[in-house]
Amino acid sequence: MIKYVCVSDLHFGAATSLMTYLHPESLKIDPQKSSAALIEWVKCLKEILSKTNSKDSPKPTLILNGDIMELALSNTNETAMSFDQFIRLIFPPNESQENWMFDPHMVFLPGNHDHHLWEKARETQYTEHIKTLPVDQRLPIPWHVTNMYKSPPSIPCEFMNGVIHRHAHLREANVRVSTMYPNYMVTNENKTKGIVFSHGHYIESLYMLMSELKTMIFPNRLLPQNIWDIEAENFAWIDFFWSTMGRSGEVGKDVEIIYNKMQDKEALLGLTNNMAESIAERMQKNAVKEMITEHSLKWILGEAAQKVANSERGFSTDVLDEKTKKGLKEFVEKPLLLQMRGEIGQVPSDLSFIFGHTHKPFEKMMVFDGFPQAVKVYNDGGWVVDTMQEQIYHGGAIILVDDNLDCVSVRMYNEGTYKVSTTEAKYDSDSHSEFFNMLSELIDCSKEPYASLCKTFNEEVRLRYKYLDKMVKG
Repeated sequence: MIKYVCVSDLHFGAATSLMTYLHPESLKIDPQKSSAALIEWVKCLKEILSKTNSKDSPKPTLILNGDIMELALSNTNETAMSFDQFIRLIFPPNESQENWMFDPHMVFLPGNHDHHLWEKARETQYTEHIKTLPVDQRLPIPWHVTNMYKSPPSIPCEFMNGVIHRHAHLREANVRVSTMYPNYMVTNENKTKGIVFSHGHYIESLYMLMSELKTMIFPNRLLPQNIWDIEAENFAWIDFFWSTMGRSGEVGKDVEIIYNKMQDKEALLGLTNNMAESIAERMQKNAVKEMITEHSLKWILGEAAQKVANSERGFSTDVLDEKTKKGLKEFVEKPLLLQMRGEIGQVPSDLSFIFGHTHKPFEKMMVFDGFPQAVKVYNDGGWVVDTMQEQIYHGGAIILVDDNLDCVSVRMYNEGTYKVSTTEAKYDSDSHSEFFNMLSELIDCSKEPYASLCKTFNEEVRLRYKYLDKMVKG
């Protein structure tokens, strides 16, 4: 029986997302329509769940593992309407609740692109909390993270719930989303086996920029080790740049153009050169002493833009580059380990770590200091086309978890390879789990609905190549 379904990086509202409807001729989004890829994706998942879970068994919990809503590169209303298309498909009004795919209570772990939803959730939680305190009592510092080991999660995601509760049948059934951030852990009863869900943006140094700057200014200061301090120092930076631009009107639209131009070296060079020339011209007009030359400005802006452009998603020769491998190791061995020990007092001997963010799915055993044995690491990829060229490591997967806390990755596609397959992280000496064997026998790409999904994903990915080409060169 499937107990959890984990997916990340849907980026609802982004034109580059396969989950947002993009008109094949105009290359404009229509957030009031479901994309062909989303429709086929839901069909396949529904088929899997219908074969693994009986109608009488508990519905699986949907784990929305970050970057679900595109708040950096899309208008908020478009993002909300695109998310609504997803909700309509998984909780259809014309079906009884017993036929729905998921439990009414979903769990959301914000990523960098929808980080603002965590800010809203934590501020609401804090406001409600201080209402209960005596008037003369000293108020506590607002929380920056949640406990990772809490069941059931209880902090509502008001924005997602607002979209959901526009539907009367979903209000009545109390369909809702609760927020955990940035980590969520589930274990068996004796805590010897567990799974940690996390979006994973803190594995890249870019998202700890404020901490790094502070360390540069104060060289004797070490980077923060626990997740509370990491978030406290960097939340404003993440919220500003990665999670609010889509709400900035025409500026937000321009940011999307800049982001897309970062995918092409010539377009990026032209963009930064134009910015440098414009700044230099304004300095001259305003009679500002030229402390910085136009040539220097071009170099500085180019370096800054390349730092963003050269993030993990732009690395095309493996699922992780060396820098991000190091960041993953540091995140797991320090803040994650500290939080785990602090909350449950032990580290499960059998642990899986599921993250997204990079848009490059994989599964492998990885050794980390402080853990009893190798950790089963899963990346569930993403559903976004990031570049105009085919990236064979880019793709999307759904991580399924059974009631024994065994995990299987259902790889829906990689760019250039459009087939559905199953994989799991395991020790070399171990045989495949019964859960893996069951899913492998169930999925057949020559049959429906999997055959249609493969065909549709191929077409939709190519449509996004066309869109990116127009945005970059147009």
